[in-house]
Amino acid sequence: MKRVLIALAATWIGAAPAASSENGATLSPHANYLLYCSGCHRQDGAGAIEGGIPAFQDSVGYIAGIETGRTYIMHVPGVISTNMSDADVAGVLNYILDRWGEEGGADFSAEEVTRRRALPVADVVVYRRQVVKELKEAGIEIADYPWP
Repeated sequence: MKRVLIALAATWIGAAPAASSENGATLSPHANYLLYCSGCHRQDGAGAIEGGIPAFQDSVGYIAGIETGRTYIMHVPGVISTNMSDADVAGVLNYILDRWGEEGGADFSAEEVTRRRALPVADVVVYRRQVVKELKEAGIEIADYPWP
């Protein structure tokens, strides 16, 4: 029944199919974004500062444009703990970059997702501070992030 509902949701969304999810249903990156990401980042990518979720606009492309940023993205809670395949994660991240990213962030591949998710990041908030510092040193300010 769950597969049927997911397939119907993907059809209703009207997006072109992409990689298969682990449960066998074929979902587009847009459908996967709606199912796995929009609960926190909202359908419009605006996030929810009061909930500690930063906006994608004015940030995600810059973050994906640097090595430390690409590793950081792989360790945010929704990415590191998802049950999507690495190919599906790459598809969703590329959808996010296409929709809200600024110049600089190259597409993610499934292989890169696998490699970067395996890298140790002890504290994702501390790691984000490192990313923000690196971007500031390059003269790039990104969207607000509510964690100290």
